[in-house]
Parts: sequence; structure tokens; C-alpha cells
Amino acid sequence: MSFSSIASAQAVPHRATGNAQFVSQNDFVGTGHATHLGNYTEVGNVSFAPTSNPAVLAVSGWAIYTAANGHELHAVLSGELNTQTGAITATVTYVGGTGRFGNATGSSILSGQMLGGGAVVVAVAGNIDY
Repeated sequence: MSFSSIASAQAVPHRATGNAQFVSQNDFVGTGHATHLGNYTEVGNVSFAPTSNPAVLAVSGWAIYTAANGHELHAVLSGELNTQTGAITATVTYVGGTGRFGNATGSSILSGQMLGGGAVVVAVAGNIDY
């Protein structure tokens, strides 16, 4: 018997919706539901930097999504916030985690909206391999 034919993991569609709340200028917490996590909680941190467009801030940071079973999915965030409309667009790049997400890779596009008072609603669609 040859083990060279063992199938490797493949990227599969990943979708999520959730809500987050900034608890400081850069730190946020949230909850949501995702294809491969089920109900999850999240913590994260982002920084904002000016761009050539005064109405747009560059956003970079990280998030840790924790599934109900305790497994974590780690992600790096990179995108922008339109300060006039509150619209957020970002790439979420999966960079491992714990448990079944230990070797996770892939990326998704995040579309979000600032709601005022530090509240954010987001939708994520892309692919994940774990």
C-alpha cells in the first residue's frame, strides 16, 4: 500500500456574518456565525493610517475567531475604511490557529459597515483550507 496517494486538504468555500463592537480605539470583540466555525466569538485589534484620500483610512490588524468547541482560527486583516460612509472593505487572510484550524490558510473578502458608537456589522465570503 502506498501512502503517496493520500488526499491533501483543499480550499472550500467559507462564509460568515457577524457583529463587532470596538471596546477601545483599536480593540474589538464580536460574535457571529461562520460556515466552518458555527457560532463564534472574536477578539481583534486594528490600526488606522491616513491614505492619499483624506476620506479613506488604511486598516491593518488581526482577529482570532473562537468556535464553540474552543478551536481558534487566526486571521490577518488588511483593507480600508471610508470615514464618510462608514463602509469597510478588507481582505481576511487565514494564518493558522488551534485544533482543526492549526494549519488553516486561505482568504476572504470582508464587507462591513460602521453603525455608530463603535458597532460594526460584517459579512465575509471566500475560501479556507484546513
